Amino acid sequence: AGSKLIIGKVVEAIVDDDGSIRGVKLEDGSTVECDALVIACGPWTDATKSWFPPEIGKAIPHMMGVKYHSILIQSPRVLNEAVFFSGHGDPEVYPRPDGDAYITGFPDPAVVVTESPGKEEVRPEVVSRLVDATKKVSSLLGPIPPHTEQACYLPTTNDGIPVIGEIPGVKGAFVGSGHGCWGILNGPATGEAMAELLTEGETKHVDLKLLGVDSPYRR
Repeated sequence: AGSKLIIGKVVEAIVDDDGSIRGVKLEDGSTVECDALVIACGPWTDATKSWFPPEIGKAIPHMMGVKYHSILIQSPRVLNEAVFFSGHGDPEVYPRPDGDAYITGFPDPAVVVTESPGKEEVRPEVVSRLVDATKKVSSLLGPIPPHTEQACYLPTTNDGIPVIGEIPGVKGAFVGSGHGCWGILNGPATGEAMAELLTEGETKHVDLKLLGVDSPYRR
């Protein structure tokens, strides 16, 4: 019982002759044995295709990332409503209980992500646009300089449909990704569905026909 955190980079999925997942090989040459593998790599999911033989890897739907910059501004008072603006870069303002306001907007086009996790470039010109937009839409937050500037990627598929299900051709290998901006909202249902697939082989509350790796609805 219990769990163990292992920090490393997977370079290969180890599959038995009968097509069952047996473990993964890490970049340092070590292996981690397992009887189930869940790929939940967000916008970096596309890179996991190389873990498998080509005929299996190509079954994983193409995954890209939409880069969003964001700033954090400490509000003079705790705000209680999220606000979504149309125009000025369509900024979105999300208040937090600690008084911070999370402000984002000006998304980049979807691309195959090559930046490493945690090392996403923060472009000053995009931050400046966010600061300028905040000044235009909020007299309360506009005059306050941000204390944090950051960027992240939202994982997205070609058809905009998340990928949740078993990878065809490998017994015990699953993928859950591609939720776009709805990851926090859909995370609990995705987690439950994955847990049921792992332990029972089917889901009870989430219909994965539309979301599966080999869904007939996928483009």
